[in-house]
Amino acid sequence: MGPRTKTMMELLTMDGHGIYVWSAYILTITVLLGLGSYPFIRLARFKQRHQEDNEPK
Repeated sequence: MGPRTKTMMELLTMDGHGIYVWSAYILTITVLLGLGSYPFIRLARFKQRHQEDNEPK
């Protein structure tokens, strides 16, 4: 293993705390993406329902 590989492994393991740190990062990113996309999903549903209500019968 070269010095770059050792550095990468140290980054991933973080002296044994890597599993907690990386899982916290993944959870945070997932929550932020969910919160960020939720308004767009709601808007699309609102537009679809509003369009269905205004269609002539």
